[in-house]
Parts: sequence; C-alpha cells; structure tokens
Amino acid sequence: MTLLGFIPGFTNLAQAWVTKSYDTKLRMYTARVGGDVEMAKQLLQAEVQNNATKVGWIQAISASPVLAFVVVGFAFPFIFYLNKVVVWDICLGLGTTPELKYELLSNWGTAILSGIFITSGAAGTAAAIFIRK
Repeated sequence: MTLLGFIPGFTNLAQAWVTKSYDTKLRMYTARVGGDVEMAKQLLQAEVQNNATKVGWIQAISASPVLAFVVVGFAFPFIFYLNKVVVWDICLGLGTTPELKYELLSNWGTAILSGIFITSGAAGTAAAIFIRK
C-alpha cells in the first residue's frame, strides 16, 4: 500500500473516488427515505459500521483455524453445487444438475452464503425501504 502513495496523483484519485462514492450513496439513501438527508446520513453511517463489523468478523475467522474450518465446512457444499451448476451445466453444457430436493436446504444454503459474502448495502437498502413504508 505504501508503494501506491508514490504513484503521482494516485492519492488524489483515490480520495476523489471515495468522496464521489459517498456522495452518490448519500443521494441514493436520501431518495429512498423521501428526502430526509439526516436520516440518510444515519443509515449510511450504520452501513459503514456494519461493514466494519463484518471485516472484524472475517479477521476473527481468519485468525482461528477452527472457525475457518467450520465456515468452510458449512459453505463448501453450496459453493461446490453452485459452481457445478454454473460452470459444468450452463457454461460448458456438459450435463444437468438436479434441483435441491428440500426447500429447507435451499434456504439454509442461502443463509450461509449470504451471511459470509453479502455486504450491508443490501441491508441498508432494505432498511430504507421499510422505514419509508
């Protein structure tokens, strides 16, 4: 990261991108909550805190081999299944994979994968929609 600071204009470019990204998200949240800028700022701040918590959670998992094994153990079957469907069946066209037999398995897999990979942007959007209603 320190080497990137030596690239001329990189720091300014990165700062401009972060500022533009924040302003765009703030405008989106403001539109979703009906024009209340303060509420949009609070929702955006909650998203930032949630993402920071997620980073802390991922760091805790990466520091513990036992936790990493548990997460990989739960997520691997669904990651394997989804990759087989996408790569083997759809992209290569070399077969068909049957649907998961039980709805509970689909819901469980979705909960595990979204808990690992989803960011709080979707959660913030859902909160803004529910608050608006």
